[in-house]
Amino acid sequence: MMESLQAHFRDLRTFRKEQLGRLPLWTAIGFFLAALGMFALCMANREATESLVGAITSMMTDSGAIDSSGSISFFGVLLNNWFAMLFCVLYGFLPFLFLPVLAILSNGAVLGILAAWYVIQGIPFSVYVTAILPHGIFELPALFFAVSLGIALCRNLVRIITKSPRAMPMVAFLTGALQTMLLLIFPLVLIAAVVETWVTPALLTLLFV
Repeated sequence: MMESLQAHFRDLRTFRKEQLGRLPLWTAIGFFLAALGMFALCMANREATESLVGAITSMMTDSGAIDSSGSISFFGVLLNNWFAMLFCVLYGFLPFLFLPVLAILSNGAVLGILAAWYVIQGIPFSVYVTAILPHGIFELPALFFAVSLGIALCRNLVRIITKSPRAMPMVAFLTGALQTMLLLIFPLVLIAAVVETWVTPALLTLLFV
């Protein structure tokens, strides 16, 4: 059992190195640039920021991440984030479009909107960091890897269609993608959901004591 698991992790490292390369780094850069850009836009148009935050809150409630009492739902957050990561990968099945890029930009934009709202409301920056950072340490890498995986999938399909010698057989690629989802992305999403549900609220409570 242990030897099999170690073999899977070796395959995962090889796949990540050969197929993802620096894509997670570039997706992280794109994410934070989108966040900074949206932050600047929201600070320039504060009325629009209120509407955007309302829309984000409604989406979170509709997704089940927040229950009817306003509390964070563990299973709601876990399932919502897991499906979000899954779709980041599935978008890659549409060749030439590189749709996963939109996922990283939109998520970065949400972070920028929330940061602007905190500033506009006069809420201390420490509260914003406490609300985002603890679970973001796990959730953001999961997002970067999921989007990178989707981009790599799209790129590999393009290579297959154009008969590039750099194309990886789809069965082998999808095997590596599944290992990445199960052994890397899902555990990060699981830990992030635990932290967001129980650790982050406790830390926020300490700030207001």
